[in-house]
Amino acid sequence: MKKTLLSVLALSVVGAIASLAVFLSSPIIIEKAKSEASKDNKVITIANNSSDFEENKVLQARFLNMLNHNFVYNDSFHSVDEIVNNSIIALLDKRDSQDDSFIDENIVAEYVYNMYGIEIDDFSDINIDMPKKEGYVYIIPRGYEIYSHKISSINLNEDGSYTVNTLVTVSSMGGQDLTFNCESLFVKNSASAFGFSIIYSNIDDSQVAI
Repeated sequence: MKKTLLSVLALSVVGAIASLAVFLSSPIIIEKAKSEASKDNKVITIANNSSDFEENKVLQARFLNMLNHNFVYNDSFHSVDEIVNNSIIALLDKRDSQDDSFIDENIVAEYVYNMYGIEIDDFSDINIDMPKKEGYVYIIPRGYEIYSHKISSINLNEDGSYTVNTLVTVSSMGGQDLTFNCESLFVKNSASAFGFSIIYSNIDDSQVAI
């Protein structure tokens, strides 16, 4: 899995993240977020063995909850189609009871905004060559992997964002489990049900021996 450098629209204006809108008519710009978070900013590290970490159990649980429901990684953040299709994996239990090949687009839009801060008002250009049903998104038949994260450290960046490093175990449909290092960037989003948006989540190429 190729580790990429991603960027955030208006990352420096974290206080205004609730008004962030990424529309399908414009490309998603996610190229410099990682470099911004890793500049010579003062970074507070909350490591596993620190008392500060114990005092931030709520924050830890929130990030873990989001990461363990996340199926968007690496280059997938560059494509609205991939964000939607990967997000649907987390929503399979909400598929249409009359036709389980589709899921209500409102459910998908709400999830994508809560997780990634991306607003999708029009799904007509999503999966354009796939079957269509008014008000619904087609669920592309596919295999998928399950991701299970364990937090290694949480870094509070000067701009108020958080860089979260985890060990992620990737379980394939065939039953093989592999573990990798993962780095994710969270920004505050008061309009999200989680209170944060995931801006990127990058899994390293190299497997970790555990």
